[in-house]
Amino acid sequence: MKSFGKYLKTKRKEKNLSMNKLGELTGITAMYISQLESGKRVKPSIEVLEKLSESLEVPYEDLMVAAGYIDPDDYIRMKNEREDRDWSLIQEEIEKEEEQEPFYLDFLLDSNRPLFFQDRLLTTEEKAKIRSLIEIVLKD
Repeated sequence: MKSFGKYLKTKRKEKNLSMNKLGELTGITAMYISQLESGKRVKPSIEVLEKLSESLEVPYEDLMVAAGYIDPDDYIRMKNEREDRDWSLIQEEIEKEEEQEPFYLDFLLDSNRPLFFQDRLLTTEEKAKIRSLIEIVLKD
């Protein structure tokens, strides 16, 4: 794995930022950024990583891995577990939607139940007009 300094320099250049400009964006001195990139400073603080993450638009976790705070294998495993969990939640939502009974708009328009549109109670005649319009729009 490449050093944090090389990683930082690559990300900074991808954003077309000078050390001075990155320093302005983060509140970190250009001298300190230079020391990180050259390897004179090896492991920045977590607070510095947070600032770099925002300014470079790089996931904070990626910087934590590059700086050696998080083991790369553990990070990949955690990321995969998170994606699996997220996918499971999406699947659950899809299944819930599929289980719902269909709702028939024509039943609602034909019923005597109060029906509102933009906080206004629709009359029986207005419901009939809406039904007619829908039939026109959906006509084959």
